[in-house]
Amino acid sequence: MAAVRVLVAGIIVAALFGIVAWRETTAIPVIVAYDVAVSGWTAPPLRIVQLSDLHFGPPDMPLARLNAIVDQANALHPDLIALTGDYHGGKWIDLDSGNLDDAIRPLRRLRSRYGTFAVRGNHDEPYWTPIVLPRYRMTYLQNTHADAGPVTVAGIDDLSTGNASIVAALAGIPVGRPVLLLMHEPDSFERIPPSVTLTLAGHTHGGQIRLPLLGTPLTNTAFGYVRGRYVEGGRTLIVSSGIGTSSIPLRWGVPPEIDVITLHAK
Repeated sequence: MAAVRVLVAGIIVAALFGIVAWRETTAIPVIVAYDVAVSGWTAPPLRIVQLSDLHFGPPDMPLARLNAIVDQANALHPDLIALTGDYHGGKWIDLDSGNLDDAIRPLRRLRSRYGTFAVRGNHDEPYWTPIVLPRYRMTYLQNTHADAGPVTVAGIDDLSTGNASIVAALAGIPVGRPVLLLMHEPDSFERIPPSVTLTLAGHTHGGQIRLPLLGTPLTNTAFGYVRGRYVEGGRTLIVSSGIGTSSIPLRWGVPPEIDVITLHAK
């Protein structure tokens, strides 16, 4: 009987964990705000909305939820939208994540003053991503850059599945021009020069599962860039926990988030 009671208790605990984790996984993303003071900034404050790791596809990111996230981002009235990769798939069992068009098409409704800028993640197919993303009202950055009002937005290819080149992405940007650099995997921050004003990344999901006492067993970063703001040698990195999930479609202790970063004068 004791063994039966232990088994039943274990089933109950597992069920409660699943219910709570599922509610957190599919919750409305929290808004995480950052202020970044920039030396020599003369323009009005610039509001950047970052969306990362959407991982479109069931069970946790159906079309209705993705559309609601687009509405939430637009309601923040961004000046610029930054997409830092992993737009679909990524679960151990991808029931029906569709093709990349299905994941990107809803993002064409994103609205901002200077536009939407995007880089590729490790779950985004290297061949199709540069073809599909520009179809849907966004600028795709693969080791290149583009001007956006008071900043130049640069973007590099994915670190683990592509050919990331920071040198190519920054080539030709005038000295003293504020630079926003987008990348998927934060470990490239080790090689970012101080001339870059701010670097945005995703990929880690903030660990996705944060257990009591144990913390986050899997972080997907070799240098400890799990989540939040990192300042090293005058350089600033912000790592988003993202919105969707990969591997197992559950979050625990790491809610989905939309990041709002405001650049302003010191």
